[in-house]
Amino acid sequence: MAYLSNSSLGTDGIAERFELQDGETSIGRHPECHVLVDAGAVSRYHAKIVRRGNDFLVEDSGSRNGTFLNGQLLSKPELLREGDRIRISEVDLIFHHEEIPEFAQDQNQMTFDGANFGILMVEDEKTDRLNASKVEFKSSGDGLKLSATPEAKLEALMRINTNLSNSLGLDEVLPNVLTSLFDIFPAADRGFVVMEDAKGNLTTRWVKTRHTRDETETVRISRTIIREVMSTGEPVLSLDASEDVRFDSSQSIADFSIKSMICAPLIDGEGNAFGALQIDSLRGRGQFRDEDADLLRGVAAQAGIVINNARLYEQALIQREVEQDLKLATEVQAAFLPQSPPDAPGYHVVSFYKAANHIGGDYFDYIHLADGRVGIVVADVVGHGVAAAMFMAKLSAETRFCLASDDNVARAIERLNDRMSGLQVERFITFLLMVVDPKSDKVTIVNAGHMPPIVRIAKCGSICEPGEEESGLPIAIDDGMTYEAVEIPMNLGDVAIMYTDGINEAMNAADQEFGMERMREIAAEGGTAEEMKDKIVSAVLKHIGPTPPFDDMCLVVLERVAKVDPVVEPSRKSIANDTIDA
Repeated sequence: MAYLSNSSLGTDGIAERFELQDGETSIGRHPECHVLVDAGAVSRYHAKIVRRGNDFLVEDSGSRNGTFLNGQLLSKPELLREGDRIRISEVDLIFHHEEIPEFAQDQNQMTFDGANFGILMVEDEKTDRLNASKVEFKSSGDGLKLSATPEAKLEALMRINTNLSNSLGLDEVLPNVLTSLFDIFPAADRGFVVMEDAKGNLTTRWVKTRHTRDETETVRISRTIIREVMSTGEPVLSLDASEDVRFDSSQSIADFSIKSMICAPLIDGEGNAFGALQIDSLRGRGQFRDEDADLLRGVAAQAGIVINNARLYEQALIQREVEQDLKLATEVQAAFLPQSPPDAPGYHVVSFYKAANHIGGDYFDYIHLADGRVGIVVADVVGHGVAAAMFMAKLSAETRFCLASDDNVARAIERLNDRMSGLQVERFITFLLMVVDPKSDKVTIVNAGHMPPIVRIAKCGSICEPGEEESGLPIAIDDGMTYEAVEIPMNLGDVAIMYTDGINEAMNAADQEFGMERMREIAAEGGTAEEMKDKIVSAVLKHIGPTPPFDDMCLVVLERVAKVDPVVEPSRKSIANDTIDA
């Protein structure tokens, strides 16, 4: 019977399972859905799985945020395969075509995920003899030996090759490996797949037992033996583990009266051991022999390649999901940035934005105030990437709130600093605000640790960088800071350039910065806001060449193009912004 399992564990440590219906299985947050997913971003009827004969197809039911199969957005019904991941909002559901099979030769067999049951890795004392030997054989008595014929073993090996070559996900590959081992080794009472996790710790991924397992039972596996075979690359065989001097102090052997055991390393295509296969027997002595160790080593070598490929496949799925998340995050961040120039009569404003890594920490905004003034903000959150972008989103909302709450822009930025400092996030923001008043010949500047604007005065052709001496500390370093507002004249033809350090500190392949002197030279040459923006962007990109940007780049240029009659205020909008995704 096919079912879905939730990739996260419930409070009891067991993944939740949902049996699929013969017709349609609905998924969503409506109480009538067969699979109830109670999350805000999930539609009432989000998706469904339709059964056609022995096949199951998943399709989106017109949801708001879409349904993803193995990281890809569904646009049409798709056939499900074992281990496929269906993502709905932040919930992953894994498709399984049938329950873990019961085996005809022994209806009491159990196969289960070692991560969800009581598996304890025991650090047994490693004796000198274990340390010195790889495969060491100890004679046994006349215990009953259960053995598969050579023909049966060859057939089982061929079946392993066929079964594993068609498996993709680890949750499909690992049980198949253990099933094949029980076919080859009828004497095996238990089988384990042990693998290293991302931190190098040994974890028991899958377990198979010949008999029904007591739920209260804690399975112990010797970490010492696993590490031994991984470090040497050779299997360990004991014909009578309970009397083997190598395991005299082994609690994992003694607790379960293990009579015979074999452990062989799992090795990837580059020859690195990443885990081990182990089988053991609780029956009479001598259940395994020397040729069985070679056989298990061969199976482990074959399984190691397939398991490693399955790990790479799952990593690729995760990577695709990450890329999809980054794409969505890029779109969300673009929505935070201005989509059109500000409605600032008498001013022409243009911009350029380029993130270093899909999403960035640079920020610019145009904020229309109640009295007709327009605040133009350029800021830079320390660092870049997802964390900086999230902090930038918070900054955007808080900046608008604070400027709307106080006509005094210096006090508004002080309040902004207090609110951002209160978040207790170990990041700070350099922040530059220029407030233009269409009815005045002056602009107001508040600088919080940012580079001052470069202003070209049209009347004399000189440049200046006002507000540098009055600059305060960056935002979010500490609360209680004071900031000073500075007024400067802005006459017809004057141009002000606001930018982040991704512009002036842009590096080329020789680790040379674009530099402030080049910025000042371009500003001194003069031109309209559009011309200056184009010249700076062109020069910076030419300087960088094919080298990927090291930091986010943001540039806003404003030009005074007309005086506005205080009575008649015609609205003049400039051309659209240039925003480039990384």
